Amino acid sequence: MTNYDDLPYPDFIHPATHPGNMAAIARLHGVNAPPPESCRVLELACGPGGNLISLATLLPSSHFEGVDFAAGHVKTGNAMIGKLGLTNIELHHAKIEDWVTHPESEQDRFDYIIAHGVYSWVPEEVRQSILAICQMRLSTNGIALISYNTYPGWHQRQMARDMMRYHADGIEDPHQRLRHGKALLSSVAQNVPPGSAYRVALEEELKALDQANEAYISHEQFEDTNRPCYFHEFAAEAGAQCLQVIAEADWGDSTYEQVRPDVAAALASLPKIRRGQTLDFFRRRTFRQTLMCHESVAVSEQRQAAAMQSMHFVTSSNLQGDQITGTNGLSGTVDHPATQQALECLVAEYPASMSYQELCAVVETDEPSSLATLQADLFNLVCVGLVSVSASPTDVCRDVSSHPRATALAREQVLLGETVTNLRHQPIRLDDTTAHLIRCCDGETDHAGLVERMVAYSAANGGLVEGDQVVTGEESLRPLVTAKMTSNLQRLAAMALLVS
Repeated sequence: MTNYDDLPYPDFIHPATHPGNMAAIARLHGVNAPPPESCRVLELACGPGGNLISLATLLPSSHFEGVDFAAGHVKTGNAMIGKLGLTNIELHHAKIEDWVTHPESEQDRFDYIIAHGVYSWVPEEVRQSILAICQMRLSTNGIALISYNTYPGWHQRQMARDMMRYHADGIEDPHQRLRHGKALLSSVAQNVPPGSAYRVALEEELKALDQANEAYISHEQFEDTNRPCYFHEFAAEAGAQCLQVIAEADWGDSTYEQVRPDVAAALASLPKIRRGQTLDFFRRRTFRQTLMCHESVAVSEQRQAAAMQSMHFVTSSNLQGDQITGTNGLSGTVDHPATQQALECLVAEYPASMSYQELCAVVETDEPSSLATLQADLFNLVCVGLVSVSASPTDVCRDVSSHPRATALAREQVLLGETVTNLRHQPIRLDDTTAHLIRCCDGETDHAGLVERMVAYSAANGGLVEGDQVVTGEESLRPLVTAKMTSNLQRLAAMALLVS
């Protein structure tokens, strides 16, 4: 574990771990998950705590606890908690195994337990501890999320990992180790016949390595333990601890696109675990985020469309007439007027959410058949990822005030790196200029003051690109910054980074 103090793990944000998301999926499968607005959450191997800290700012009436064995991670996280003045979160420097204890009271149970990026990367006894904690410490209808590497996709990735580890054996410096490993993969790929299956596989792995965070790859590829498994094996291990699979935490992970209709029908007729495993073979899946609960809880095999009535909806999709197109590349046709009206309102309200009741109120009909169609259409749009759903509302500031204020978390995060977390618990990567604008949006500076601060920053950092020219000098920059200030602030609001 000292490896994580020498090379800290990246402080990733995992949108699927939001209790609102977990509760929504569980409720759509018949599980009465605890209310996200007032819940208790435990994250195992929380790293520097960024994921949990973001959730603590979004759900101030809930309580959060994190556990990590790397002292540096916990120190970093507690420093951020102190800067933000959060009182609903605690980070503990401890082993996961130390938390395998029966709760002394209900206050020692958790409504949501998160184990993201740890299950595949620890020895067998720690994996069993993770499952035991979920079994012992989950509340009655509590939900656990465990992520892990999976076969069959990891067979290819395992090949690349083994090659890199062998070539870099004996090298202590993690950066040199990674460079040596990637150099071997690249050399092998270049000396394999073009178009061959072997070369295509190696090039796929090299592309993935180039796009990933270096610290993440160093731990992913060079730690002694990295144990992928088949989905059915994981389900069996969880079942041995009296836990059952609900569904995947990512909405798109249970759909049948990319398979023929007759194959999809055959898959749908299979039992849940066998269906999921077979679908993994079709997709060559490498990673899962699985939601689980106690085996005593009744879980529906099919999603319950009626559960939509308790949900909150948001969409970043584009609506043109009756055509809706999502950022995921999918598109569809919306035929019913009630659904079209509801979607028009959702698009206009983005990035804020609307409840089912609010959507029904804006629809110009109270006919039961039309509302039933609206419910069914929303259900289908959610299932294909064109509309997002949560069990809790997304409260954002859509209007830019006279003295804009970015979230306190974002203003702290821009001092540390290029990625911030928005009010939808999503990571947003920023350019340097936008990051500085967030630093300036302190709620005390008006638009004219923001212009002057951005002019000074741009002049001191080489100017701004406008078309095919670089504008420099404060006098030349001022009209350009002034002209763009309103739209840039509106962009921050659209990214859910401003508060009222």
